[in-house]
Amino acid sequence: MKKITFAVLGFAAIMLTSCLKRNDNNNNGFYYDPFFVAERNGLVVYAYPGSAKIGTDSISVFGVSQEAGVRMRFRFRDTGTYVLSGNQAKYYQLLGKDTVSRYNIGAANGSSVQVTAYDSVHKVIAGRFTLKFKRTFPATSGVYADSVKFSNGKFVIALPR
Repeated sequence: MKKITFAVLGFAAIMLTSCLKRNDNNNNGFYYDPFFVAERNGLVVYAYPGSAKIGTDSISVFGVSQEAGVRMRFRFRDTGTYVLSGNQAKYYQLLGKDTVSRYNIGAANGSSVQVTAYDSVHKVIAGRFTLKFKRTFPATSGVYADSVKFSNGKFVIALPR
């Protein structure tokens, strides 16, 4: 009886461990767990990550919370640094569902996004960013800052397919 019990337990152990699947999330050595985080004027902020395809060769990488959102648009080719200017990045603040302030980066001012890893099989990118915004709406305000800086920004995001 002991031999049959050990045989059954041994067989069950072999069957259960042989059916375990390896966790191969990607082929480039970074684990895909989406996030979007940065320091806004020195305060760490987190947002829900996302992306969208823009035209045929550009992407939009964004982070959105209940109070605000950041969006960066650039022509993505592969890993590397992408300098942003004009309307390639925007920041907005919300009060309820109303936009109460908007910011653009305007002329080239040191804003950039660096794609540090790209998994072409699973369509996932990881990167860092620095963004310097100037307020465009409202034109004058004693409530909202004239400029906002995002530093030490980091993200991991799935690209649109």
